Amino acid sequence: MKNTERGFSLIELILVMGISLALFGFVSLNLVNSQRINSVNSLRDSVISDMASQQTKAMQGFGPSSGTSYGIHFLPDRYILFRGNVYSAGDAYNFAVQLDQGISFTDITFLNSSIIYSPRSGDITGFIDGNNTVTIRDTEGSKAETF
Repeated sequence: MKNTERGFSLIELILVMGISLALFGFVSLNLVNSQRINSVNSLRDSVISDMASQQTKAMQGFGPSSGTSYGIHFLPDRYILFRGNVYSAGDAYNFAVQLDQGISFTDITFLNSSIIYSPRSGDITGFIDGNNTVTIRDTEGSKAETF
């Protein structure tokens, strides 16, 4: 007598489910890592854009007087766009940009953690080529960008 029953054995089903779960896990981990990398890259682009904007304001004499400096002050969890020769936490003109959770600034080597653009020339006050950097780091440690 022939066995005409068709179907899968329990072992075959468990094996297929195990392989499917392993593949799903690898794909999920790669998607999370891609999101972190994209967040760091996006923040880098935003900071560079804000740096260029502050430099342009200083060069064009934007604001109440034509001799105003503009700058960016870095804190581990945010950066602040400010007006003046020195960052002042209480200035009403300050504009803070909060970083996404899981991303932080590290290794800030600028004097007082600030980049200050000189009026008219747009030069960075106290800049030392090769010595002044800021690093954006994913707190999981999988991605870092230094500029």
